[in-house]
Amino acid sequence: MMIATLSLVLALSPVTVTEIPKNFLLTEPAARKKLAPHLAEEQGYQISDKLTKPLDLDPCDNRRAVDGGRVAARTITRWTSAPSGSSEQLIIYKSPRAAHSALTRLRAEVKRCARKGDPSAPDLEIRWRMNKAKVGDEAVGMGYQTWQDGHTYQTVTGIVARKGSALMIYTTDEGMYNPGKLTKDARRMAAKVCKLPGVC
Repeated sequence: MMIATLSLVLALSPVTVTEIPKNFLLTEPAARKKLAPHLAEEQGYQISDKLTKPLDLDPCDNRRAVDGGRVAARTITRWTSAPSGSSEQLIIYKSPRAAHSALTRLRAEVKRCARKGDPSAPDLEIRWRMNKAKVGDEAVGMGYQTWQDGHTYQTVTGIVARKGSALMIYTTDEGMYNPGKLTKDARRMAAKVCKLPGVC
């Protein structure tokens, strides 16, 4: 009887994903495509599955991931010689609560490190900002601008969304600060992650 009960509990327990399928991220097919040599000199991608990689939006410049409960991760970073860049990051946690805690911590870090400087460039000021967003179960738009001598040098826009136990981040340094332009991709991924076992 006890064995039958245990079997029933295991059968009813949600299966949790421990690996993100290949080409699952929106930019992944393009990132894995081999570029012609003349194009590879002007643009490219980096793909990482490291669980210890910090969140792509990292106001306090953590050297390693500071959020707990990760079970799978993939980060794709795109660069061009313009120079410009963008990124896509998907992190799967052991539970929706762990994913929520990661987003809550990130919000707190934006407030704590909203204005800071770069020790290697004392005259450079970094100003973070945050605003509401509607994607998945919860989301927030955030990003930063770098200032020096009253001039803006760089603007990074990002959006962070949670759906179930998944956290997805999209960033770009092209154009003005406008998280709304990233919500389309975040919504696509928020719907897509529910196809993974145990995420939603």
